[in-house]
Amino acid sequence: MKNSLIILVIALCLSTFSVKAQSYDLPFVSHTPVHSVTQRNLGQVILDDGLYELTVEYQSNSTNYEIYTLEVRIKNDNITHIYFGNGGYVHNGWNNSGYTWTGGGIRWNVDYYGNIISGKAVIQLNYGNGRWQLFTIKF
Repeated sequence: MKNSLIILVIALCLSTFSVKAQSYDLPFVSHTPVHSVTQRNLGQVILDDGLYELTVEYQSNSTNYEIYTLEVRIKNDNITHIYFGNGGYVHNGWNNSGYTWTGGGIRWNVDYYGNIISGKAVIQLNYGNGRWQLFTIKF
């Protein structure tokens, strides 16, 4: 009974009050937003197709984080090949090496005015035995 009375009193109190929210524009405040967008969504290709020597961050489930300078093939702002110094390489598309290539598209970050400030591509290779490798390439 006591609980019912308390709930009734609270309900009556809440129903008698109304709150009106107002927003005020502050004319003295200036703000320029910075938006991160993918340039690829804008239908533009930024880099010429070809071979580039870039810094590649490497990580896998069996080794620590490593950084290498490797040759990377780019086509239509997509990483298609990563070449290792020992003559080996990985590539997108069909292969008989037992891995599946995921990712590779370069995501361009631009400022509010559309100027490119950075770019990044991430490639993950997954193997049938549960092994994986992650390559992060920053521009």
